[in-house]
Amino acid sequence: MRRFTTLLYTCFSLIFLVTACSEPEKPATREEAAALAKSLESSMAKHSAARFNEVLDAESLRNRIMEAGKKKIDSRIVDGAIKELKTGQLGTQITQSLGKDGTYQLVKQYEKDQKQHLIFRLYADSKLNYHDFEVIKKKDQVKIGDIFIYITGETLSATLAESAMLMSENLSSLSSVDKDHVANIKRIRQLINGQDYEQANRIYKSLPAILRQTKIFKMMYVQIASGLGNDEYLKAMTDYQQAYPDAPNMYLLMIDAYILKEQHEKALASVNQLDALINKDPFLDYYRGLIYKMMGNKEKQREHFELLDKNMPAFYEGTLELLVTYLDNKETDKAVALVNSRSSNYKKIPSDQRETLYLMYPDFKKKMDAE
Repeated sequence: MRRFTTLLYTCFSLIFLVTACSEPEKPATREEAAALAKSLESSMAKHSAARFNEVLDAESLRNRIMEAGKKKIDSRIVDGAIKELKTGQLGTQITQSLGKDGTYQLVKQYEKDQKQHLIFRLYADSKLNYHDFEVIKKKDQVKIGDIFIYITGETLSATLAESAMLMSENLSSLSSVDKDHVANIKRIRQLINGQDYEQANRIYKSLPAILRQTKIFKMMYVQIASGLGNDEYLKAMTDYQQAYPDAPNMYLLMIDAYILKEQHEKALASVNQLDALINKDPFLDYYRGLIYKMMGNKEKQREHFELLDKNMPAFYEGTLELLVTYLDNKETDKAVALVNSRSSNYKKIPSDQRETLYLMYPDFKKKMDAE
């Protein structure tokens, strides 16, 4: 299974904050949150960040960062904050990370502390993450007040507050050269999106040490290391686990680590714990099926790929795995029936992969030709 540690989807420049009078927040209704979810999903399906950037409330996020930082953030690092946020960097990074075939889909809506929440799943290039939006209302507009990002295990405001406080505490010790390095962070994000991990690593190592000490930058290195080979990737994940052993994002992060160590039972346990935390996502049957496939447990492999096909019939990678499962079990008629029932999915499978299936399973090709 390929790596699927995801992007952090945040630009470091968002730690710069400004103060202003706050518009009071009110709870959104369930219906209003559902309408917001529908509009976000539609916009992201078109790879447009416009709706996301429109509803992410900079003022509310700023207030939460200030509260998380206990108002100890130095005023010298506030310049240009809201302007940077309103340029839409965050939403743009999400849409760029989707690539051609990535998806950003609603998993569930729930209420907590009388506030509506929306959990979205981001899946692209075998990378997985979840965003839990806190939905608020200001005047007559429904907005996003903060985002709990599963891969970091904390809210966006908490992550940015940590970085801002560290910068405040060390501002006087930063040289002008160090300050210039902050501009390289956007470049790192671009290089990761472009899968140029070697260059991203070189720039990352040139960043000030005080930045690389923070959780957000340690997680950024995990993502960079995912493209530097399995040994470095495993080392980065292990180092992160040792630094933050109780972080709730460990369930998501350590699935890859356990697979690389061939500790499949632990990988399954992490998938199940992640699913319990979300409560729940049928998509995770994809990972269960892949792990059981590695373990050689054909019965469980089939069970989870069939569950995935039942609950998420439009997911073509799931269709491909179930198809191969049937063909490996010499159930050619079931494979052909699956192709006929999921014809639009089958057409999404790259032609070279379809040709490989025909070469590996000649009976399948004969029956497909007959069909």
